[in-house]
Amino acid sequence: MTQNRERLAWIILLISFLLCVSIAVGVPLGVRQFLLTATRAQPTLLQPQHGTPGLQRGGRGDFIALRDSTWDVPAGSVLTTDSAAQALLTFYAPASESEVVATVQVYGDTLLRIQSARSPRFDLSPLPHRIGLQVESGRVRITISPTDGRETTAHLHTPHLTAVLTAGSYEARVYKSLTEFIVREGHAEVTSTGERSVSLKDAQRTIAQAGPTSLEVLPAARNLLVNSDFRQPLEVGWDTYVIEAGTVQTTTVAGRPAARFFRDGVGHAEVGIRQVLNYDVRDFTSLVLHLNVMVQGQSLPGCGSAGSECPIIVRIDYQDIHGGDRVWYHGFYSIPAQDYLYWWSDQIPLQTWTSYDSENLMQSDAPPALIKSVTIYASGHSFDALVTEVELLAQE
Repeated sequence: MTQNRERLAWIILLISFLLCVSIAVGVPLGVRQFLLTATRAQPTLLQPQHGTPGLQRGGRGDFIALRDSTWDVPAGSVLTTDSAAQALLTFYAPASESEVVATVQVYGDTLLRIQSARSPRFDLSPLPHRIGLQVESGRVRITISPTDGRETTAHLHTPHLTAVLTAGSYEARVYKSLTEFIVREGHAEVTSTGERSVSLKDAQRTIAQAGPTSLEVLPAARNLLVNSDFRQPLEVGWDTYVIEAGTVQTTTVAGRPAARFFRDGVGHAEVGIRQVLNYDVRDFTSLVLHLNVMVQGQSLPGCGSAGSECPIIVRIDYQDIHGGDRVWYHGFYSIPAQDYLYWWSDQIPLQTWTSYDSENLMQSDAPPALIKSVTIYASGHSFDALVTEVELLAQE
């Protein structure tokens, strides 16, 4: 009887000791694991740019017509655009409303699902910011911004491939039978549905189709401009000029580098930047201008009484295939006007980034043979406008 009691006492003592050790070791390890792996949702801003996008919040319920910007974009939400609509998604780091993790430009005729958008809850976590996107059809352009001390990883899924993206600029065009994926800048690991993989870097693309077809590394359209994202000082690639008054300088808006054109005054003024190219483009079949533009303010409605004082104008000087000197223009304004407007000017939403892609300049009546220069300028009385991602994309 005594031996049974001693045995029971030892068993209780050993169990108590093991429990004590487990608690002493397990609780700190559990807390550490929680601190390293806990995440929270990224604030996500959805801004309609053209037309009326449709939004299904959380992937449940009916689609609503989105006319104003909204922060209510939970994981699982589905965004749709028709041919006349465009929208911009901006993902922010939870700890800072001004630190942008990534932006997604959504073009027309696109169906996009936000699978996830989460960041580590605590600073000591080594995990990156993570974003998951699924594009069923259409076209998107994804820009992943470098953030202070933490990487960002995006997983892009289409019916034909999965791509893992790091800091850089990427584009996906999803059709019924294939997906064309392009790396403008950065690095991506791409895997097709047939388990074929390829690594892509700057100015490369691949085309994925359904089935076990191989992925090939193909050249992407070549950007003929230098310092087109304004991450470097304007002196790199650009010449600055001022007529009467105004300033142009590089800045950062919500984590996005840009060139800012500013003037507060009365009377005509113009300020701009110009990049001289003298580039022979006769061997190219496609030449497209791409840029993102935002008008923060302007005093003259429209583009002024003459239609030529827009808060942002892009000008391309070139020589056509017949030897003639020509000029191509495109202007942007936000405040509507009753005055005369040239056909080459567009109204865009105020204080909202808007993406623009020109037509293929090589298919014009007099295609360019030599691109002389590209000029971006602001004209008017008072203006405050920004541009970034200015790319003159040439494809053979």
